[in-house]
Amino acid sequence: MSESKAEALRELVSAYPATTAIIETVLKVWPEHAAYLLKSFAPRTPAMLKATEAAAAASAKLMAGQEETVAADYRWTCDRLRDEELFFHREGRYRLSTFAEANAEVYSDHAYMGRYVNGLLLTQVLWYNHVATFTMFLDDVLGGAKAPFDYLEVGPGHGLMVYFAAQSPLCQTLQAWDVSAVSLRETRAALDKLGLTKPVALVETDILAAERPKAKFDLIVISEVLEHLETPDRALSFLRDALKDDGRIFINVPLNSPSPDHIYLFETPDDVKALVEGAGLKIETLSLFATQGRSIDSALANRISVSAGVVGRPA
Repeated sequence: MSESKAEALRELVSAYPATTAIIETVLKVWPEHAAYLLKSFAPRTPAMLKATEAAAAASAKLMAGQEETVAADYRWTCDRLRDEELFFHREGRYRLSTFAEANAEVYSDHAYMGRYVNGLLLTQVLWYNHVATFTMFLDDVLGGAKAPFDYLEVGPGHGLMVYFAAQSPLCQTLQAWDVSAVSLRETRAALDKLGLTKPVALVETDILAAERPKAKFDLIVISEVLEHLETPDRALSFLRDALKDDGRIFINVPLNSPSPDHIYLFETPDDVKALVEGAGLKIETLSLFATQGRSIDSALANRISVSAGVVGRPA
């Protein structure tokens, strides 16, 4: 059964060499995963497959020489996520609720974090909802830019969005903020591996503790960060003040998405709308993408993970 699923998957991605290479490496360490991946890839549009290939080519640079290790860490990460899902569906809440708890269990454990970060990298290629929001970022956010822009990203992680923002001919300057100096060093190393030559200012900043922003930006991105915060409303209000009057913000936040370090639970699209509008932002676009391309109604009813992508402007 796994082999027939794998063959169908290979046929779907045969025109995309970087994607194919990552899938083959994952199936080598986890052949049973073919069924999940087939469901994740089958509903992808041509635009999503193009974005998948772009993410795969960049990810290949980041894991060069360590492909099987990263694939094994992806499997390990999925096991950790499954444990969190079992708790979530049993208890109706995330297991952790404070940053201190997440720091003690996850962020301060460097061996754990190394594997977890590796695993999350491959979700950017293999998970439908992650690729869907990345496609939105490439096509609607960067592609929707009509004039030169100054770019800010909060919580840049592997640096993929910073890297692709830098490719835009309209991008004038780039900044990336994170509360962790260690994370920023890892972002810098990733950007170096990706071969980015455009200058990027990496700034250690705690947006929950900072006072008014010292600069204003045309485009701000905060992707899969707010669910890690105890007070995401304060963070978003701060970023609203960092937007120029005609600026845009791209927010990506998951609903019903238990993970080892997720502490703030967004349950419905209305939760996201309330957060964004409460921060003084006007929603231009709100797009929802469920795991494996499932119907949104079914995913919400069954509390299955949905990614919410929001493009907003100052109200």
